[in-house]
Amino acid sequence: MKLKEKFVKFWEYIKSAKKISLFTHVEPDGDTLGTAIALKHLIILNEPNKDVKISGGDFPRNLKFLIDEPIDLISEKFFCESLKIVVDTSTQKRIFDTRVNPQESLKLDHHPCEGKWLFEIGGDKWPATGQLLTNMIRSLKLKVNKNVLEGLAVAILTDTENFKERNVSAETFLAMKFLLSNGLDYANLLKKMQLSNEENNFIFEAIQNKKTHDIVTYIVVDKVVTNDIARPLVAKFVEISNTEVLLAFLKRKEGDYRCEIRSKTNFNVSKIATHFGGGGHFNSSGFIQKDLQNISEILQYINQEEYKK
Repeated sequence: MKLKEKFVKFWEYIKSAKKISLFTHVEPDGDTLGTAIALKHLIILNEPNKDVKISGGDFPRNLKFLIDEPIDLISEKFFCESLKIVVDTSTQKRIFDTRVNPQESLKLDHHPCEGKWLFEIGGDKWPATGQLLTNMIRSLKLKVNKNVLEGLAVAILTDTENFKERNVSAETFLAMKFLLSNGLDYANLLKKMQLSNEENNFIFEAIQNKKTHDIVTYIVVDKVVTNDIARPLVAKFVEISNTEVLLAFLKRKEGDYRCEIRSKTNFNVSKIATHFGGGGHFNSSGFIQKDLQNISEILQYINQEEYKK
């Protein structure tokens, strides 16, 4: 099925539903939140009389300006009665709301296709799910408003790390052109997305202790790193490092470590993340470690000759 045909079918599901639930992923970032917000307002704007709710939580502080009403887990009644759409989430275990059954749900995503879904638009072809939704809007000629524009822009800006990630293409900039042409206040949006001085200071201190082991630069942050700053911390760490692979061990409130791994060119870090129980994209992936005892093993595994090619 061609992408335009998938867009049409996806929207037919929306048209046929009275209630719609949108689901974000655990440790949510700007793409899952921004896409969910944009899709919610897109549906309300283009299909009147729909009841649309987002089910999720723990969103980054600097992106909460997107949220127009409190977001939490939806009620059991609404959950059972609604069409379920999962956004920017590759697998069932990554969905914040654990009640979701993929085979009864739609998925709009930009990760490699995994599992069985009722209907899916996915695949690792776009740098952000927000770009995919922008493509849908352009293709179906849907109406947009400020909420849609800001949600999509946040999704694209954060998941491309300001256009530095793999898969950024002319289409990515065409998507941003579309948003700007339709009234996106870009300068004001960037101002609203800013981190606080306290958050910036935390990041600055954390990235000072970077170390290098062959093709890997890595940091260990033993203070709890909240989801508010995990993504911008990693982005700044990558920016100031010049090895091919970047690895950040970030302590979570649960006591274990969120391991974020990035590469700059042709090193497929998703293979590393999968080996250690995680997953993700070619240049951007992650996994969890219960402690720091395996750092040497992880560094050695990354530096194997077969992965350097």
